[in-house]
Amino acid sequence: MTPILESTLTCPDCGMQAVETMPTDACLYFYTCIGCGSRLKPKHGDCCVFCSYGSVPCPPIQMGDRNACCAAEQTTAVPEVCSLQPGAFHERMVDVAALRQAYGGVAERTPDGVVLRFKMAEGLRAALDALAEKEHSCCAALEFTVTAEAGSISFQIGRGTSDGTVVEDLAVRLGVAPLSAKLRAGVHRPDWSKVTLPKAREVLQRRLAAHSSGVSGWAGLDEAEDKALTAVLRYFANHGRGPSIADVAGTNGQPFDTVRRALECLRARDLVVLDESGASVLAAYPFAAYTTGHRVRVGSQTVDSLCTIDALGTGAMCETTTEISSACAHCAKPIHIATSNGGAALVVVEPATAVVWYTLTFAGCVAQSRCPSTVFFCQDDHLTAWRASQGAQIAGDRLIVEEALEIGIALFGPLLRVG
Repeated sequence: MTPILESTLTCPDCGMQAVETMPTDACLYFYTCIGCGSRLKPKHGDCCVFCSYGSVPCPPIQMGDRNACCAAEQTTAVPEVCSLQPGAFHERMVDVAALRQAYGGVAERTPDGVVLRFKMAEGLRAALDALAEKEHSCCAALEFTVTAEAGSISFQIGRGTSDGTVVEDLAVRLGVAPLSAKLRAGVHRPDWSKVTLPKAREVLQRRLAAHSSGVSGWAGLDEAEDKALTAVLRYFANHGRGPSIADVAGTNGQPFDTVRRALECLRARDLVVLDESGASVLAAYPFAAYTTGHRVRVGSQTVDSLCTIDALGTGAMCETTTEISSACAHCAKPIHIATSNGGAALVVVEPATAVVWYTLTFAGCVAQSRCPSTVFFCQDDHLTAWRASQGAQIAGDRLIVEEALEIGIALFGPLLRVG
């Protein structure tokens, strides 16, 4: 008998349905609903979420084998879709730690999993191949790939059929910071599904890995902080200027003191910039209440944006077309960009040779350190000249406008999205 591998999971809380591919030799004990964010676990007596909520039970049950992985006692000592027993799993983690120590491996988070990077060394390829073979033999939820390049070698761990829970567990165990933050149920920032161009993906990944505050600052907002932030962003978009505490309170119906405390917390997270008195919002990514040189028309309003990436992401955040007026940072030649399809597509880039410099400079507040140097140039020669004029080498990346747009959409598109 050949088991059916696809099952339609139905959330008991919201009714959302999702077709998922089932592992053949491991149990998916937890599943996060893509509709409401509820974390499902098996009903009493069932071995996995597919047997409780799926249209088809898991492959081991279909095959009549209740002594397979599904019969193993569940434990928090191992990831939720790992078929290893606790002792064997501990030994496997010891193997990974030993390889990292022996060969100086560095663990990094990627949008699709985790990667261990090493400098090429004698015996390393054989050791990594052996590790990959061990993992292939026991884990159907993840994918393992060994890739050799000039002078380096990497061990990539991808999501495979996993919903991501096991990858997050593994990243924590390896001490790797995540590359996305949960804003609210079903909404994460960045939205990696919007980053399809290889360079855009690599650049954004590297930035978030280098400065974890770009993720951690957005994670775990409480209800008051979330309501205050969304009210601030909507006020900027609707009025073309920054709000006061009273404006925010009047917009979202929260008490004045609740809003004040929430804005102070958002300032500590570097999500807003307040004036010296703390009474008004000067900036909230992607918007600024002062002149930045990047003007964005959103609906009937025009508002300053903190940098080029912020300007390009504004349309996706507000789900509307935009027109961006900026200038080359070297020669001041006007640059005009227009988007369509809810801010997701470029319709005008003038001049067509325009490029973006996405700086890696960071010191405390992003609005004051990174944003002023993330700018447009009318052509590559002017970017080169500008970099030379900075004296010391300024760290960053040159992006075409399409790449910068994808990064902007990924970063700002989720901010006002309802889960």
